[in-house]
Amino acid sequence: MRAIDLFCGAGGFSAGFEAAGIDVLYGCDIAERALDTFDANHDGDGVHHDISEGVPPELADVSVDIVFGSPPCKGFSDARGSRRLDDERNQLVFSFIQWVEHFQPKYVLMENVAGMTTISDEFLEAIEREYADAGYTVDWETLNAADFGVPQTRERVIYVGVRDDLDVEPSLPEGGYRDASDGQLTLSGELMRSWTTVADALEDLPEPTEDGAVSLPPLSDYPENDYLPLVRDGVEETWNHVAKEPSDDEDTRHIVDELRPGEMYRSSRFGDRYRQVWELLSHRFSAVEQDALHFIARHRSRKDFRMNGKSVGAVPDHLIADHLEHDDDSVYDALKRLHADGWIRTDEEDGTLGYDLNTKSGIRPRYMRLTPDGQSNTILTTDFNPRDKLHPTENRGLSLREGARIQSFPDSFRFTGSFDDIATQIGNAVPPLMAQRLAEHLLDVHEHGNPHVTASD
Repeated sequence: MRAIDLFCGAGGFSAGFEAAGIDVLYGCDIAERALDTFDANHDGDGVHHDISEGVPPELADVSVDIVFGSPPCKGFSDARGSRRLDDERNQLVFSFIQWVEHFQPKYVLMENVAGMTTISDEFLEAIEREYADAGYTVDWETLNAADFGVPQTRERVIYVGVRDDLDVEPSLPEGGYRDASDGQLTLSGELMRSWTTVADALEDLPEPTEDGAVSLPPLSDYPENDYLPLVRDGVEETWNHVAKEPSDDEDTRHIVDELRPGEMYRSSRFGDRYRQVWELLSHRFSAVEQDALHFIARHRSRKDFRMNGKSVGAVPDHLIADHLEHDDDSVYDALKRLHADGWIRTDEEDGTLGYDLNTKSGIRPRYMRLTPDGQSNTILTTDFNPRDKLHPTENRGLSLREGARIQSFPDSFRFTGSFDDIATQIGNAVPPLMAQRLAEHLLDVHEHGNPHVTASD
């Protein structure tokens, strides 16, 4: 089976397909740094081309059995709160389908973020209509990478398409991993395994180095770890094991020191996993300052307290003073000090002054420490900055190799470019292990017809 990878990036999707035995002839992308990594790790050729401009002449006569790929997801991503139908990046889905129509492969696989399905029914109907016009029957399902052995709860929409002249229906595999081993059987009759943990993925990695090169201990030292043989890929050393340290200011060091596995610094949420500024840095604030911060955090989203008619916003200063058990002057003085130090910001309307939490005080999630005995949430391109994710037990950010392990890249895969280039390549990738399972399923459908479980089931 021969294939082409569109919007290939560094080639995580291709790595999985190649592991399944599929010959990936070309990877096509506009990102030159990612293509450098693609060329360094794949037999197929990386092609620098804007896919929205149509099939280039050098690829026009290529014959492939599968077209697969990942149209850029930023226009769909819930992570950034934008799901606009008219976002030009969303139109790249239709560019992908135009390439499918040109090549007329037997099968199609298209991956995107789960937010893609929340744009509108009109958008999903347009995708199905375009595939039908190109000669394909498609189905889709939201799949979780953790169900396929990846130590990450990364949910993605997978479209599968079959050319209309083939006597098979489009289908997707059911994962063979579960959050708790419950004795169910996979299609092959084997017991389902429990989800892979972050500790499974990182257990054998030594401390990061300046140049990222490290030797790996013998696999025999980890006889109960089923994940390591998958990612070690037979190598005894790996690369890109470089990590960033948190900033060296006193407050940051204290926050990072205090966060336990599974916790994050966030003052605008309440619950076991959230640690707030007035608690973590209590030594920095007077009692009235702590109470003011707590009050703002609790009431900034309540209709009777917020300003400007917003769903979340600044709390008027007089309401803060009225509800705290401190004299008014001490409250107003505390608010001025907190504002001067950057812990809170101001808003004003019709002569009323209001205060809201600021970035410094944890209005958004920061320093999320991973849980070793659980799974990582989705690895993003920014997650190698310690402000976003912390190593589960060490006071530093994830190394690039650790992120690659959590994405299920094999240790033999060597990324090229700057630290930020590689972080982008890893965060944008399809987890190779998930891609391999999808490719194996597609090969099984090709050889044996439809399996027992389909996407529509």
